[in-house]
Amino acid sequence: MDAITQEAAVLAGPGHWETGQLGSAHLTVRALEPRREHVPADDPTTARYLSALDRATARAQWPIGFRVTGLTLTAGTVMACAEPLDSAADIFSDHVTHELGPDAWYETERRDIWYLNLLHFTGDIAAPDALIEWVSDHRTTPLGTVQAQAPELVRSEYRPGPRPHMGPIAVADTVRAL
Repeated sequence: MDAITQEAAVLAGPGHWETGQLGSAHLTVRALEPRREHVPADDPTTARYLSALDRATARAQWPIGFRVTGLTLTAGTVMACAEPLDSAADIFSDHVTHELGPDAWYETERRDIWYLNLLHFTGDIAAPDALIEWVSDHRTTPLGTVQAQAPELVRSEYRPGPRPHMGPIAVADTVRAL
C-alpha cells in the first residue's frame, strides 16, 4: 500500500494526507462517533466500546482475510477496494453492531464496501486529470491480500512531516480496567 500511496501523492501534489503509508493503512469496520479532540483515559463510553469489541472479537473467526482488488476515487480520497475472502468480515461487523447495542447509533447500517484509504485530499489536486486517469488505469489492479489478525479500537491523530497523514492510535489499554 505504501508504494501505491506514494504514486497517488505525486499526482495529487504536496500536503495531502498519505494515510495508506506503512504503519497507517487500515480497514475500518465502523466509525463509532464524531471525532473528539480529547478522550479522557477514564471515559465510560470508550470503556463500553472496548467491552463490546472484546465480546464481538470472541465470537468471530480469525484471521479475517481481504483481497485488495484495485483503486477507486471519491471527492475526498483515493481508496484501495477490498473484498472479503469469505463471510467472516461481515459476520464480525454484525457482531460488533450487536454488542455495541445503543452505542451503535453513529453508523446504523453495515458498510457496503470495504476499503483502505490511501490518500485524503486536503486542498486542490495538482494534476486532477492525470490522477483520474491513473486511478482508472488501476481500477482492477490486484494489490495483494490483507489478513486481519485481530481488531483494534483506534482513533486517528494528525502526523505532519514530509508525508503527512492521519495515523491510527490504539486506545489506551488502561481503559479496559474500568
